[in-house]
Amino acid sequence: MGLVDTHCHLTYGALAADPAGAWRRAREAGVDAAVVVAIDAASAPGVLDFVAGHPELRAAVGIHPNEVAAAGAGDMRRIAELAAHPAVVAIGESGLDTYWDRAPLALQRRYLDRHAELALARDLPLVLHLRDTYPLAVEALEPYRASGLRGVVHCFAGEADEADPFIEWGWPISYSGILTYPQADNVRAAARRTPLPQCLVETDAPWLTPRGHGKVDNEPAFVVTTARRLAAVKELPFATVAAATTDNARAAFGL
Repeated sequence: MGLVDTHCHLTYGALAADPAGAWRRAREAGVDAAVVVAIDAASAPGVLDFVAGHPELRAAVGIHPNEVAAAGAGDMRRIAELAAHPAVVAIGESGLDTYWDRAPLALQRRYLDRHAELALARDLPLVLHLRDTYPLAVEALEPYRASGLRGVVHCFAGEADEADPFIEWGWPISYSGILTYPQADNVRAAARRTPLPQCLVETDAPWLTPRGHGKVDNEPAFVVTTARRLAAVKELPFATVAAATTDNARAAFGL
């Protein structure tokens, strides 16, 4: 099977008590690799320490848009330093989020610019967190894309047509457990129109547990459920989707 969970937070929340156990269960479920994502400068060293002990894991470092109001003056400089670590395969997650409204949009935009600049400087993909802001993000990122920025749209949750600019750009779009939720017709419609060579799967663990696992925290093992649902949505064999999303992840992140 050999799936890749392209976005998880193994050192955060409930998973932080035993991240190695969660990763062991993922391996047993058929997950070959994962990208573990930091949410700020304080959490990034812990992410790097953990992935250093697991050769199948890689890291992304950045400041989540909901955390930028709490960021210190030197935090982006620290992220830039950590981005040189050999386990780091992406910058982020960064983006724009008006759903939670935890930081002024103008401040989020400034941090998005800084993350995009860092991703370009390091020649790494930018992991995008977008909530109710897809058109704004396209406008903000177009100049960077024209300069060669690569990106990954994490946990797509917008309307189907909001995926179109990213499809046109050739950027991978990652689908999470939201794909399994009964009310998420928009996400399934987006998945249907996303070419298979641009599809990724993720958990965003410990959040967004796929339907069918009960009231438990999400973990990387459950990416199998999301991949199966993606296959059903696209009316393709599971083996085809598993192989394609894994190839796509390895290409996007250089795994």
